[in-house]
Amino acid sequence: MNRLPGLILCTTFILLTVTMSPAIGGDRYTFSEYLTGDWAGYRTRLHEKGIDIGLNYTTEPAASIAGGYQQNNTYLHNINAELNMDIDKLFGLKNTTFLVKYSSRSGDNLSEKYIVPSATADGRYFYGEYYNKSQEAYGGQTTKLVNFQFTTQPTTQWRFDYGRLVMNDLFLRSDLYCNFINNAICGSPKGVFTPYALNAYPDATAGVHVRYRANSILDLKCGIFDGGWTKQYPNGWDWTIGRNGVAAAGEAQVYADRAEGGGAQRVVKFGVNQNTGDFDNFKTGGQTGGQTSLYLLTDWMLIRESGDPTQGLAFLGAVVWNTNDETAALPLSTNLGLVYEGLLPTRDHDKLGLMVTLADHSKYNTYTHDFVSNKTRGDETVFELDYNIVLDYGVQVMPTLQYIIHPNGSQDFGDATVIGLKLSVTL
Repeated sequence: MNRLPGLILCTTFILLTVTMSPAIGGDRYTFSEYLTGDWAGYRTRLHEKGIDIGLNYTTEPAASIAGGYQQNNTYLHNINAELNMDIDKLFGLKNTTFLVKYSSRSGDNLSEKYIVPSATADGRYFYGEYYNKSQEAYGGQTTKLVNFQFTTQPTTQWRFDYGRLVMNDLFLRSDLYCNFINNAICGSPKGVFTPYALNAYPDATAGVHVRYRANSILDLKCGIFDGGWTKQYPNGWDWTIGRNGVAAAGEAQVYADRAEGGGAQRVVKFGVNQNTGDFDNFKTGGQTGGQTSLYLLTDWMLIRESGDPTQGLAFLGAVVWNTNDETAALPLSTNLGLVYEGLLPTRDHDKLGLMVTLADHSKYNTYTHDFVSNKTRGDETVFELDYNIVLDYGVQVMPTLQYIIHPNGSQDFGDATVIGLKLSVTL
């Protein structure tokens, strides 16, 4: 069923409603940031007792309008529900908080369905997983527990996270990445997840993470996590550990400006992720033990407007290198982008984004096209242009345009053009 026209009408109605309505509310849970506001003061009272409840709905309809396998569209969404608790206020355990998240997703990703199909019923095309997917909130029909996480900060220097953790909440992280919709960058650079040697929302795993703030310019982070989350039951309540080794990650962050007043930072991050588990080997058809990823990231505020530190032009860059191209679908990937917040007068928190991803596909991850097997993939280039409109009532609307050269490394399908929309509502 084609839901795109109905969604466009719904979005238009929301735009008109929130644009014409006054922004009212209390000091903390204002209608400018939450659709349901302060719940007549009950939300603030819960916060004062140490309880915060969050609910967000995000949808990312998109359509392939040229190139690829077929012109069509898909609708998908993610519902995120979370509970944050101040354990000090509630139970007297100092400097400790608790976070639990649930995610519910529905819908198919455009890339694997219509741009370059993972497989077709007639057997003519078989490409396997599409990695740099055009929408990031994919996942089929799944509802699962995500975080079940305790955090203790005994001093301003030390932070400990433990429990069921999302690894890319803690490593390869930037607030700039999800100004885009393509999974090549939104969340974290996709290269490090090929194979799944590090997990990302809505997947989580048992683990421990430590952050040490050495001084004003240097943070050091390390963590060790169970590596078997892909083999667990997908509802998130499978607590079995040890099914596929462990993942160990470390990251050094060097700051020229922490941007504590808001806006983009000036920071360079160096990191490594080592997973001791077994992964499919494209070359041999068997499995190979161990996978190492190295990465270099930067966020850099190029221009900060006077009067409001959140406004200005920021640069983002990411390079991910997987050392074994027999197990890694993307041995090398690079992301470069620009984000300008507050470019248009009177639209102080809207964001204009431009991003390019360069992805080197493994020569061993071959595909089948027109019954001809073991065809070699080429490089893939993704361009994305977005404008994120930040409205009152917790509503953000972001139209997007993507142009993809050699989608999923295919040498046989034409370059693809994708239009889409990201609608996010924070209740």
